[in-house]
Amino acid sequence: MDVLSGVLSMIRLLSALSFCPELSAPWGIKVPAQGDRAPFWVLSHGSCYLEVDGRKTPVPLVGGDLIMLPHGTAHTLRDQLQTPAVPLDQLMREGRANGETQALRYGGGGGKSALVSGYFKFNNRTASQLIAPLPPLIHIHAEGGQSVPWLETMLRFLASESTSNDPGTQIIRARLTDVLFIQTLRAFLAQIGEDEHTCEEKGSILRALTDPQIGKALAVIHQQTNHPWTVAGLAERVNMSRTGFAVRFSKLAGVTPLDYLTKWRMEKAGDLLLQGEESLDTIAHRVGYESGAAFSKAFKREMGILPGLYRKEQVGSINSILPR
Repeated sequence: MDVLSGVLSMIRLLSALSFCPELSAPWGIKVPAQGDRAPFWVLSHGSCYLEVDGRKTPVPLVGGDLIMLPHGTAHTLRDQLQTPAVPLDQLMREGRANGETQALRYGGGGGKSALVSGYFKFNNRTASQLIAPLPPLIHIHAEGGQSVPWLETMLRFLASESTSNDPGTQIIRARLTDVLFIQTLRAFLAQIGEDEHTCEEKGSILRALTDPQIGKALAVIHQQTNHPWTVAGLAERVNMSRTGFAVRFSKLAGVTPLDYLTKWRMEKAGDLLLQGEESLDTIAHRVGYESGAAFSKAFKREMGILPGLYRKEQVGSINSILPR
């Protein structure tokens, strides 16, 4: 399994379409801050402007563009910069009153635009560490979609399914939005490769993945988590000097190689604990510790809780939201 797939497999991702407005100029939508989720918008056709709180310059959008706000920053979408904007909750109330929440019609009857709206919500530490270094806005341009296989086709499929009432459409929407998140990260990785300032100089696993040698080191760590790695050993695997490797890894990933190794071991251990099938000693050996006692000490130091209690709390939390 590649590094990004390994990280994503441990993210407790919830995603959904919320509503799909059909808009006619003049129109404007004001969206409040959403601290617990990352909203996304796909402009399936038409054009508009996006204004993000804290960002001085409006962002013009055209049909096929995708935007995601990883930290839920407040923002406004409108056909023209001078157009007044209606609060999102007002628009949603009107949609519920008309029974058209999934396909709202709003505006003054002029030029047409169509948006698909939804959100991603992340429920664990692995996700927060992946999302934290991301910029307030990720903008995937329509023409850039061609650099990511199937992204453009998937966006069209999502726009189509957003207003469908065919059998199975709800599960299709959920799966599509999960895939959309992965494709958005893929496209963002491509942008990082083209512009090293995309991540605002912050180190992160996403930025590190774009570097051939550091990306290879991450793959080695993920594939052989239980190996007794040293900085020198990792540097040798990617044909770098020990010092050069350590400096470059820390700059790109935001942590030292051994700190990342420890963090990944604990994330993997947390996932194994959540599955609830293996003993602490077995999990300890799988993530590179000689004994359950040594593992428990390291786990508490990194996660702030003993592994046995972590397993109990996390399994109980999941069970509490399962349908009965």
